[in-house]
Amino acid sequence: MGAWVPDISYVLPVYNKAAVLPFFIRSLREQSGDFSAEYIFVDDASSDASLSVLRAETAGLAHVKILENTENKGPAIRLNQGAKAATGDFLVLFDCDEVIAPNAVATLLGLARRHGADMVHGKWHKTADAIADIRPREIPAEPAAHIHTNPFKRALGRGLIRMTWLVERSLFANAGGCDEQVFIQDESLPLRLASQARCLVDTDAVVTWVPDEGSHLSDNKIQQHHDRFMTFYHFLRQHPQLDRVSRQKLGQKCISAARKALRDGYAMPGLKIQIAYFGAKAGLIKADGAMLDDFYAAFNSIPAVRRPISQ
Repeated sequence: MGAWVPDISYVLPVYNKAAVLPFFIRSLREQSGDFSAEYIFVDDASSDASLSVLRAETAGLAHVKILENTENKGPAIRLNQGAKAATGDFLVLFDCDEVIAPNAVATLLGLARRHGADMVHGKWHKTADAIADIRPREIPAEPAAHIHTNPFKRALGRGLIRMTWLVERSLFANAGGCDEQVFIQDESLPLRLASQARCLVDTDAVVTWVPDEGSHLSDNKIQQHHDRFMTFYHFLRQHPQLDRVSRQKLGQKCISAARKALRDGYAMPGLKIQIAYFGAKAGLIKADGAMLDDFYAAFNSIPAVRRPISQ
């Protein structure tokens, strides 16, 4: 008899989330639906009581793995670490400082199966309520679903960066997971997955409720600009076979990130950025050219940015 394979594997990086983990894990326990699951928590060397809270809150829950680490390397690396330990057909990826709608996973899994999709993305709702007071609403039986048979084209658009994903484990592996050269995975994960996917479902269903409190890595503006630039820069350099339109869009995203860093007061080659921005927008220059290397060097010189340490 073969090894047990769950329908889904929750892959959940944790860093200093002791105060909110009880509420998040409660929403995991309260998920409805007919599916089997394993739970993989990856602690990123938390300096608070996250590990002890994880052990206490998951006591009695079947099929739990808690991966401990002694170095803080960031969510991109920890997501990849957790995915490698997963055995489910699908991976479910959430942030651990939110509360999940009671039928969120069943909804995402149902959409994947109904439409033959290997990646499904849900919406999120930000609330002023403290996490202890959040009461997420159940998702309607027939949520709006937008089907994309060209997932990469959709990923070059907007609105896919929130961690509200259900993806086939095989797709995650084929795409190489997150870009481990970038600390935060928000931009790199959908881009890399979509480049290998056959079908993406983008649903209007609100699957997580996000308290407007606490500290989020992605709220750090320069970190955000840096990681957006690096994501698209790396992808461009690693995929020289991309078509001209895709290369132009990726290059424009790089230039836009550099321009925002300049706007926010960071040391960047200002004149080159402005020329690149307006020239690419007008179609007068190629957005993916050598000028991006200058912007890359400028981003690398900014000290107020977290970067993955050597593995």
